[in-house]
Amino acid sequence: MNALLTIIFLTLFVVLHELGHFFAARKSGVAVSEFFVGFGPKLYSFKKNNTEYGIKAFPLGGYVKIPGMDESENISSYNNDELFHSANWKTKLFISISGIIVNFISAWIIIFFVININGISEPTLEISSIGESVNNLSESPSQKAGIIPGDEIYEFNGIKVDTWDELVNLIEINPDSRVELKIIRNENIIITNTILESRIINNKATGYLGVSPLIVNRDLNILEIISYTTKTEYLMTIAAIDGIFTLLSPTNIKTLFSSYSGGTVPDEVRPLSPIGLAQAGSQIAAYGYTSFFSLLAFVNVFLAVFNSIPLIPLDGGRVLMSLIEGITGKKIPEKNLYPIALVVVAVFIFIGITAFYLDLTNPINL
Repeated sequence: MNALLTIIFLTLFVVLHELGHFFAARKSGVAVSEFFVGFGPKLYSFKKNNTEYGIKAFPLGGYVKIPGMDESENISSYNNDELFHSANWKTKLFISISGIIVNFISAWIIIFFVININGISEPTLEISSIGESVNNLSESPSQKAGIIPGDEIYEFNGIKVDTWDELVNLIEINPDSRVELKIIRNENIIITNTILESRIINNKATGYLGVSPLIVNRDLNILEIISYTTKTEYLMTIAAIDGIFTLLSPTNIKTLFSSYSGGTVPDEVRPLSPIGLAQAGSQIAAYGYTSFFSLLAFVNVFLAVFNSIPLIPLDGGRVLMSLIEGITGKKIPEKNLYPIALVVVAVFIFIGITAFYLDLTNPINL
């Protein structure tokens, strides 16, 4: 059931993205020839105000077709002022960026909803539990340091820490390093030291101490909710950007190629098809609706960031072309960008096919 809900929401978010383009075009006086939910063979359609609306056989997303956006399209049945390529650069920018904005707004609303109902869970500097060694040693760094639940770490190598995130960052950038810790225990200050272990995360050596924080929950007022919602979406955006850079990196493309010859693709860098996303959604939903809706918010952010990549045929490519036209006063003939577009499409098709292949042969396990 949760897998089906994930697919339904994914389709909804793509349709909302396309509705952004649709309404922006209509408001700007630019024609819209088609608006369909799904892909593949047409199941049902009707025409209204020169736009064909309908449903196709595979309801995974949807699309909007705007005459004049593709220079190779037959546009003889439209007036010149109805065409996308005849619009001024501001109109092109508005239409191109509208879908991205809709996804960001959708994510913000979902995050706001979750925080408003649940409040926020914040990690403190107080230790709730001690972890084992990640390198099969007899004791973890925290155990060697004599840290126990209830301790509060407030200084790391002479640096005062005020939040759990600050402490985690200091730990992660010091793999295999001897560190000094100042701890508050029963209102007494204890100084101890230990050697951090190292573990590989995203192909990078990362420090490990072996402690987990005490989590506290608190309700927020409306201004705090808005602030935390915005901050959370910002952090999701940074994570999405980092994920896309990793996904499209030459190293990862090589790793994806190796999957066809028995190579292993780590879960943290593998692409997900709708099947994989449904699998992930089903597993995450087991942790509660908060986790599930957080995933849905991130899916919206990821769609927005992915479509912001400044390459044709993505929205970001058209945004860039509109801005260049606005700055220089000259239009860039889209046909000049076809070679780049073909490469971009080829890479995305390869990643998409590989995502389906991995999800069918090696289902993700979170």
